[in-house]
Amino acid sequence: MNIEYIQGCSLFKGISHAIIEEILFESEIKIYQPDEVLNHKGDIPSALFIIESGTASIYNEDVLLAELPPLSMMGESVIADGHAVATIVAKTILTVVEIKKDKFYELSHKYPALVFNVFNTTFSRLRSSNDSALIEARNRERKLEQEVQERTKELNETLDELTKTNYELNETKTNLIQTQKFRDQFMANMSHEIRTPMNAIVGLTNLLTKSPLNTQQAKYLEVIKKSGENLLVIINDILDLSKIEAGKMELEQRPFPLRSTLENVRLILNIRAEEKGVFLNEIIDSNLPDYVVGDETRFTQVITNLVGNAIKFTEKGGVTLKAEVMNIDAVNARIKFSVIDTGIGIPQDKLAKIFESFSQASDDTTRKFGGTGLGLTISKQLVELHHSSLEVTSVPDVGSTFYFTVDFKIAEAPVVKEQASEANGVDVTNKRILLVEDNMFNQMVAVDSIKEIFPTIEIDVADHGKKALTMVKENAYTMVFMDIQLPDMDGFEITREIRKLGFDQLRICAMTASVLKEQVDACFDAGMDDYMMKPFTPELLKEKLIINLSA
Repeated sequence: MNIEYIQGCSLFKGISHAIIEEILFESEIKIYQPDEVLNHKGDIPSALFIIESGTASIYNEDVLLAELPPLSMMGESVIADGHAVATIVAKTILTVVEIKKDKFYELSHKYPALVFNVFNTTFSRLRSSNDSALIEARNRERKLEQEVQERTKELNETLDELTKTNYELNETKTNLIQTQKFRDQFMANMSHEIRTPMNAIVGLTNLLTKSPLNTQQAKYLEVIKKSGENLLVIINDILDLSKIEAGKMELEQRPFPLRSTLENVRLILNIRAEEKGVFLNEIIDSNLPDYVVGDETRFTQVITNLVGNAIKFTEKGGVTLKAEVMNIDAVNARIKFSVIDTGIGIPQDKLAKIFESFSQASDDTTRKFGGTGLGLTISKQLVELHHSSLEVTSVPDVGSTFYFTVDFKIAEAPVVKEQASEANGVDVTNKRILLVEDNMFNQMVAVDSIKEIFPTIEIDVADHGKKALTMVKENAYTMVFMDIQLPDMDGFEITREIRKLGFDQLRICAMTASVLKEQVDACFDAGMDDYMMKPFTPELLKEKLIINLSA
């Protein structure tokens, strides 16, 4: 086999000829006929495949996600011993190099750069698959809307067909319910299928940044980290939009520090402003209450989106975040929030379009500044959940002002119980953690991340439910980190069984890739004490450890 030719595969980027020869020596060459299946969706790939010649098709059910040319890599989930999320089929006569699973594990331990190259390919594949799945979902919605319109027209055209039309409307209603269920299931599956590998990528990247690295490795890691963060923003935006449109987004009502929240947004985004060479100012009314009752997370999301957008579209001058008290008494405060920029501005005929999903003012804007076009859509709908409306005034080449007004109840500063702020303030003597997780890479991320915080704590791992129950019976654990989707029993069932065994004081914290409210509620309904979303940050993991080990 020609080494110079096969080196064009992304798996071998930066890999020497000698190492490639060693890998090829350990590999097998196989030939597949057209329409022959290399690996079915749901199966664990037996090998990592590299196309030497021919074309392969990637399908999710009946949806063609991609056609892969020579030198493409397939079956990447083999590195995590994970189930394939698509089916691989030979489109033409296909010659492939197959690196068997066990042999690839051995080679990746010997040459870590192979794992880096697989991660980079996986990033590109995830983005492409996500786009294809979204297009398919939107096409189904368009088809359904068209059916509803046609049936409604038939109803208006003739009273003689009233009985028939009513029957069809009932069928349409059933289809709508089924479509909503499909959409909810689709979003739950997408959340799990994307967040599970993302947890490994983000977690391992965070761990690698703390290890000795040369300059080039550090640069590559920073690219992986930034790409992962950007992809998570897109995933979260899509999930938020889905929850809002389904009417499943509810605002919390609890005291939060309004002044501190605005200042934190300014501090975080000021770095981005300085990088662009523009200013970020803050004008806060002296009468602004320190604490109000509301949803701090969603309010922060709106302000962050608006200020972040303003910085993105401002090339000179700067951005001002303004909070004005319009009316106040001992109980309530009406506050107007404005984000004013000196950016590119928006033409009057495009003002309504910027609030549409997946839309920006123009195609040129998208090409130059990037983005999904979801930020303003989500911000507008979150503001409406606050019983307000997001307004905008703008002049092209002069700037824009986005503003909204919210009525808050004034709150007293809550009394915070003393809690150790550092990990070394928690005594982990004789404390032991059980990690219930079937994914090998996520096991590695969780264990190593916990050891970074508490180097001396004991951690056991169970990769399926029955093993977890046995270990809980035989050992004295302080807390359990519980994955939700496992091979034999789900995390809810395992938790219920643990509680039935009488372990009422054992702290159980869910580790879930889903951010849907229904699944979070299901965690608590099953008897769990806490939950942590994957991918998790080192800061969030530390917070959960301190809370649950100190309880």
